[in-house]
Amino acid sequence: MTNDIQNTETNWSLHVDGASNKEGSGAGILLKEGDKVVAEQALQFCFNASNNQAEYEALLAGLKLAQELKIPRITVYCDSSLVVHQLKGEFQVKDPLLEKYWLITKGLISKFSKFDIIHVNREQNTRVDVLSKLATTRQTENTPALSQLTLNKPSFEHDTILSIMQVPDWRTPFLNYINTGIAPEDEPNLPLFRRRASFHTILGNTLYRRGHSQPLLKCISKEEAEDVMAETHEGVCRNHIGGRALAAKILRTGYYWPTIKRDCISKVKACDNCQKHANLSEIPAEELHTIEKKLGEAKGEWADLIPKILWSYNTSIQSATRETPFRLVYGAEALIPVEVSVPTLRTEHYDQSNNLQARAAELDLVEEERDISTINQRARKQYLERRHNKRVVHRSFNNGDLILRRTEEARKPSAHGKLAANWEGPFRVLQNLGKGAYKLETLKGDQLPGTWNVSSLREYQS
Repeated sequence: MTNDIQNTETNWSLHVDGASNKEGSGAGILLKEGDKVVAEQALQFCFNASNNQAEYEALLAGLKLAQELKIPRITVYCDSSLVVHQLKGEFQVKDPLLEKYWLITKGLISKFSKFDIIHVNREQNTRVDVLSKLATTRQTENTPALSQLTLNKPSFEHDTILSIMQVPDWRTPFLNYINTGIAPEDEPNLPLFRRRASFHTILGNTLYRRGHSQPLLKCISKEEAEDVMAETHEGVCRNHIGGRALAAKILRTGYYWPTIKRDCISKVKACDNCQKHANLSEIPAEELHTIEKKLGEAKGEWADLIPKILWSYNTSIQSATRETPFRLVYGAEALIPVEVSVPTLRTEHYDQSNNLQARAAELDLVEEERDISTINQRARKQYLERRHNKRVVHRSFNNGDLILRRTEEARKPSAHGKLAANWEGPFRVLQNLGKGAYKLETLKGDQLPGTWNVSSLREYQS
């Protein structure tokens, strides 16, 4: 079967199929030279494997067999639509485990002078389907040699170095699954675990989660999460904002852990200073003088706190512009201290020459960013105006209507104290001046001095 001339002139085909069920998992391989069956194999796996993993294992075993026979050109028939489309580049490989198999398979395919893979229905792959289920039947024609093999481990092994000081945390199951394909034995919901694992990837020895606010979010331990929250909320930034806003800022910086939102809300509730410093980061820069009133008895700390307050405000995303003031001014996000103590992708992959080029590009685009922020700000104002107008109850009075007038503090009898009436009257509307302004008179016809706004008037009901 190793005649080079014969192999180059013969059309070789490979049928593969994988199966996984409660009893175990396995694969079937059928190698044909034209219409002649050359070899068929049934492989039993001694490890847990999903259906897609079994399909890849079957394909890898078939390609290795073809290489041993020095077959230069081959056509593969597979009933797994996912595997076929992924190898053709029509489907994206999102699962980290299948990505490992995909890379190994592409490496084997490159060694053939001609390779083609075709998707077929299960009915057209009956024989290998039987083999994948470890059937004992054989074809009567051509008397092929049936061999049954056993795989004790997956086709790839990830070299790892374990430290005796390493403490398992929430990242450990995902790292083990992506590296070895072995799910935790105590996991109650394996489909849910596999779906969550598909959102993660490994760069170097670090686990990252694919995100929306950032392409890759660095997964950090519980201890690192405490440091990140403390620095962002109470450290140099002194960003005493709400729990959800704190979580959003940490995500934007590039960090992630599973309970980030719940932990940030608990962090804010447990902070003694949050009540005193509430909403400092939301105050516009031109109104920072009003912060002195919010400090209460701590007015002497004004000179020490203003740099931290300004830094907090300038590095926080504003709801109106959807950008940080720092980015709108300088064209790039600020590097906050926590990114130095717990490095992110931004700090780990810093390169001076590339940074200068990226900085120049950011400066060229900053005007467009400012225009977009201006549009967002106008849209935000229009939204707030519409929301406010929905709650406004328009009131108007006609000439001659009887109304009550709100009692101002200066006209309340001091002897009455808290028991003084909040409304006085009735009075009669003398003239409607428009825009909510009215002239009033007493019931005796005496005109009251000045004008009165509709907000200080209400209908008198006898």
